[in-house]
Amino acid sequence: MMARADSVDILSYFWAPLVAVGTSYGGRVNAHISLSVLGASIVPQRPRLLCVIYKHNYTHQMVMRSGRFSVSLLAHDQLHLVPALGFVSGHQEDKMRNLEFFLTEAGDPVMAGCLGWAQCRVMDALDLGDATCFLAAVTARARLREGEPLWWFRVRPILPPEWLARWEAKLARNIEASLRLMRWPFQAEGP
Repeated sequence: MMARADSVDILSYFWAPLVAVGTSYGGRVNAHISLSVLGASIVPQRPRLLCVIYKHNYTHQMVMRSGRFSVSLLAHDQLHLVPALGFVSGHQEDKMRNLEFFLTEAGDPVMAGCLGWAQCRVMDALDLGDATCFLAAVTARARLREGEPLWWFRVRPILPPEWLARWEAKLARNIEASLRLMRWPFQAEGP
């Protein structure tokens, strides 16, 4: 069966809800938008998360140095954080300076108004070439309010054209960098 050109790619349903992954190191806080944070434990008293962070993100080097990060589960009314945390790099500017957030006890940022948050300590890391998959213990967490999380497959179609153009340009640069670095078992670029 042939897929329609305007249909959603099946793999887009495998992305987790949009979150802000934040960390602090050397007196600076930073966060970025992520679609790659997943639950990694069925044991309630030992919660863990898997978090994939691409190496081009400033957050990556900060997590590598600090060994910890926070995760803010973003609500459907926090769409404004997508360009603020997802279109620019902490390498070039302080993305947090105009945003409302508070710090966890460990010193990592949590976005104000989010549905909830988790503080995480890195237990292990798997080098993916272009990214690192961190296995982290959840050391603290809180539900802050009820609401529907942001889901990428629902958000992408409603982004303003200017935001979508900026996202597509950034994504193209990131894909080019990932193609050179990522671990892949085949000679060809496709699946």
